[in-house]
Amino acid sequence: MPTIEMIILLLFIGATTGSITALISIAPTLIAIPALYLFLPIFGYSLNEFMLTAVATCITAFIPTHLFAWIHSMKQGAVDSQHLIRFSPGIAMGGVIGAQLLSLISFDVFKICFSTLVVITIIGMMFRSSLSNSKNLAIHKSTALPIGLIIGTSSVISGHCGSVLAYGLEKFNKTDTRLSTGTINGFAVFTSIAALIGFVFPAKASEIVELSGFAGAIHIPSMLILGLSHFAFYLLCRDRGNALDKKVLSIGFIVFLACSLVRLWIA
Repeated sequence: MPTIEMIILLLFIGATTGSITALISIAPTLIAIPALYLFLPIFGYSLNEFMLTAVATCITAFIPTHLFAWIHSMKQGAVDSQHLIRFSPGIAMGGVIGAQLLSLISFDVFKICFSTLVVITIIGMMFRSSLSNSKNLAIHKSTALPIGLIIGTSSVISGHCGSVLAYGLEKFNKTDTRLSTGTINGFAVFTSIAALIGFVFPAKASEIVELSGFAGAIHIPSMLILGLSHFAFYLLCRDRGNALDKKVLSIGFIVFLACSLVRLWIA
């Protein structure tokens, strides 16, 4: 079991990711992974050593929230089912492949992948209106599978559930704005569940022996603590905050991501 101090850290991270995700719909791992990078050394660990476990635990911990959001959107009819069916097989296969590759790559490669995704997120948030006015890309049915594979693999290997790249796909594909969020949540569910399978059976077994409670690369007690805290605060903060609150929070999130990148590379 995690120590009391580690439990408090996981509860704090879960509360932060849950509340911010509910307000501005960001990817929770973009907060959780930098937070673990900053605070794990306090407990005598490093993200370099626990990279696979940290990413696997974070991605799987947030599955219930993604699933809840997707089902809620489905009930409201706010999901582009045809688009979801079209790309989900490739995304799911990519999720498994990404989890397998993540167990093989070095921390330096992960840093490059994670940093690239963070830069894409910052650009997407800063130029959201420009993306909305972008030209529609005609995607042939035959390319749906390879595009899904790229999105799923790239997302998981970058420590992410797939929502950032799926957001770009939705914008370039001109999905109805009312259906976009629900469809992205669906992609996140398929990516995360597929990654879960890959993490339970990683290509390279974890060498961590100090802690118990592992299912493959996933630390179950930490996953439950983080997931419950995240989900609870997500429910508490849903449908709250006005436009100004969300704008200020978005700016703060961009600053946090930029500072995390600097800390990740300078350290």
